[in-house]
Amino acid sequence: MYKAKNVDTDKALEYINESRRYQERAETLAITSAQKYHEGIRKGLDIAEEIFTCSNCESKSGTYQDGVLDVIYELAKDLDVESQDIRNSGDSVDGMCAAFADRIREAFEEAKEVKQK
Repeated sequence: MYKAKNVDTDKALEYINESRRYQERAETLAITSAQKYHEGIRKGLDIAEEIFTCSNCESKSGTYQDGVLDVIYELAKDLDVESQDIRNSGDSVDGMCAAFADRIREAFEEAKEVKQK
């Protein structure tokens, strides 16, 4: 093996290897940083796309409002209370629930009055 004169080759080789390790760490950090940056951009684009596609509005699995309408229907059927007009009203979910709650109260009050007579 060749050794240069007037140069501490062991120190020079140690410095070269240390520089190589530093460069590998810097490369790994830069790659990771770039991957995180691009991952953030992809997530941002996904969110922007969701704004324009309204995936929950056109879902075939049903919406929250569909679930509420089903519950009102089933409760009305079991309690023998009319609910078709409430479900067809086009009111908000909260409005339909409030109207249905009033209707149930009225039905129970009528039943209570009948029992008292």
